[in-house]
Amino acid sequence: MIADELKLAGRRFGLLLALVAAVSIGICSTGVWAQSAGGAQSAGAQVGFSYENRQLQPARYNFLIDENGAGQYHSEPGDPPPADTPSYQNLAEAQDRPVQLSRPVVEHIFSTARAQKFFAIKCEDEKDKVAFQGTKQLSYRGPDGSGSCTYNWSKSAAIEKLTTIFESIAFTLEEGRRLEVEHKHDRLALDAELGELTTAVKEGRALEVQSIQPVLQEIAEDDLVLERARMRAKKLLDVGNTTASLR
Repeated sequence: MIADELKLAGRRFGLLLALVAAVSIGICSTGVWAQSAGGAQSAGAQVGFSYENRQLQPARYNFLIDENGAGQYHSEPGDPPPADTPSYQNLAEAQDRPVQLSRPVVEHIFSTARAQKFFAIKCEDEKDKVAFQGTKQLSYRGPDGSGSCTYNWSKSAAIEKLTTIFESIAFTLEEGRRLEVEHKHDRLALDAELGELTTAVKEGRALEVQSIQPVLQEIAEDDLVLERARMRAKKLLDVGNTTASLR
């Protein structure tokens, strides 16, 4: 009787171990793809982009975007600036925040991914000798396929265009972080910072301005901020209310 109970307990324990192992394997296999911006598992297609260059700030960042435009942005700072550099100017902080991209940008991202065979290609030809511009990776995962490629530079115009889009969105998000720091610690620096962002938007180096709408709104409504800076923030808010440019 006791022996039978011990055998039954042993079988139950074995089943429990198998269940735990299966769950662990499932978690490891899905990795970052399992999570959408809201933290729930995504059943649709997703595109990922990562960038790393230790000489720049931030030193690395990545996007994970669902086909509905919702996604996550994560960045990590590089080495801290010299001790004599004002902390509010180059304050390096990690970001981990949700993003919501506009429909034109999302459609371009996913149409490019599918046209480029879900990135299951060689994005870079080893014969092409180009100065180091940062290690990048494009990834796709969806019910219709999956793939990824890593590159420094690609002679594919479509891949380079997509790279520029992600870099331009990251530029906007990092500008938003700097504006938050300066709004708290050095309002006089806001005018020049907003001027740089305005120029970047005009030149197409900054996309998805609506993603930093909260800090622009705070600056525009703050009477302690210089009038010109407030006007620049208001104009950028108007830009953010329109669809992003893909020129």
